[in-house]
Amino acid sequence: NIGLNNLCLSLLPMSINLMLRSCIPLATWLMQSFLSIILPGRISADGSSLLEIALMLSGVFFAGLASVAKEEGAQKSDEAGSVGLGLMVGGLSLVACALYLIFAQWLGKDVKLNPLDMTLYMSVPAAVFLMPLIFYMPHPVGWKGHGAMTDFEVLKEVLVLAPNLLHLVALSGFFAVMYNTLQYTMVSELSATHTAFAGNFNKAATIVMSLVLGMEALPGKPWGAVTVFAIFGGISSFTAYSVLRATAGGGKKAGH
Repeated sequence: NIGLNNLCLSLLPMSINLMLRSCIPLATWLMQSFLSIILPGRISADGSSLLEIALMLSGVFFAGLASVAKEEGAQKSDEAGSVGLGLMVGGLSLVACALYLIFAQWLGKDVKLNPLDMTLYMSVPAAVFLMPLIFYMPHPVGWKGHGAMTDFEVLKEVLVLAPNLLHLVALSGFFAVMYNTLQYTMVSELSATHTAFAGNFNKAATIVMSLVLGMEALPGKPWGAVTVFAIFGGISSFTAYSVLRATAGGGKKAGH
């Protein structure tokens, strides 16, 4: 999940990556429904209503529209070459994240592991799984005068040019532990799909910040306006789902 998403970030603009990640709730719902059929009794279906499913499909449409608009606007730039690979990697990261959330829900509710245990236990196999990719999988880095590099080659370059940046890497690891612990707490209390939707509220602010800080630019007319429309349309769809889900949950509790 994390490794594929980081690779996707190196291939796609942040706004498109965030739009793809906004589809995590739909991927989680589909995967949970599929697993509930082949593993009855162990994995339960999410039970979304038709309106909730319609909002998820609407979000996927806007995600696709944003991807097409960004690709069309980037046809004459260096960015276009990596869009196709980035979208494929992003799709794989959705599947990985869906399985990750469902597995975390199973560990919390059935195996009764606490959130901190889940975070630390799952970090070891994740690191082992990523080791071959770190040393043998080159990817675009966005540095002038540099072609595709592996993560290990990037690390060696950073050690030479700016070794103090490794302090920020260590700090990001600390925040990752905090984030995953909080996420596992939520997935244990709520459902995997609901937890996935809870992560969509910060995406609009992150997209705006990436544009304001100059980390990326909108494509030329008319695709820039289409991209903005698609981004906020997708986030609005998933936000509406979250509100609908919370309202339905509150109504059930009131009924009891």
